[in-house]
Amino acid sequence: MTADDRPARYAYLGPRGTFTEAALLTRPEAAAAEHVPYATVPAVLDALRRGEVDTAVVALENSVEGSVPTTLDELATGEPLQIVGEIHLPVSFALLVRPGTTLDDIKTVASHPIAQPQCRRWLLENVPHAEWRAATSNAEAAQHVADGHYDAALAGSFAAARYGLSVLADDIHDVADAVTRFVVLNRPCAPPAPTGTDKTTVVAF
Repeated sequence: MTADDRPARYAYLGPRGTFTEAALLTRPEAAAAEHVPYATVPAVLDALRRGEVDTAVVALENSVEGSVPTTLDELATGEPLQIVGEIHLPVSFALLVRPGTTLDDIKTVASHPIAQPQCRRWLLENVPHAEWRAATSNAEAAQHVADGHYDAALAGSFAAARYGLSVLADDIHDVADAVTRFVVLNRPCAPPAPTGTDKTTVVAF
């Protein structure tokens, strides 16, 4: 197979079961592509810059918590990349646990740092004594729960089956209709045609 014949390679924040993967799967052109998970957003963007992948998908902004600092920092300071598309994904969380776990059993809850503030009130009302633990992604949090490191994870309910977990509570959020904006990135190329709804993000130093 030549380089022209191989499927396009899409990088995203992994492991399997993240909201970034869910956003990627909404892109029709990604159906025939190879999906390559990376452990961090910087690793995703570095892979694109090195030419290991053709396209990257990363979270840029959440309607509750605002911009994703790591993504903005990496785009502002690294070798230039070009935004060629965006994906708006409605986001609510599930509390994933090992089978048989009850709310009273939960002493630790893991999630990505952007997820915890979106569910703070729910956590205080339902697991008030649980301590929060940071993970590089919500799917990694689920993986840690499956491995026995934490009692529960905030993640997409679709991650439960992948990691052999149960959904103890679903549709968790403090603000209804929360949406995360993901951007589709390529190495610098001819810009796509204006859409009429294009956005500009300004980073000040």
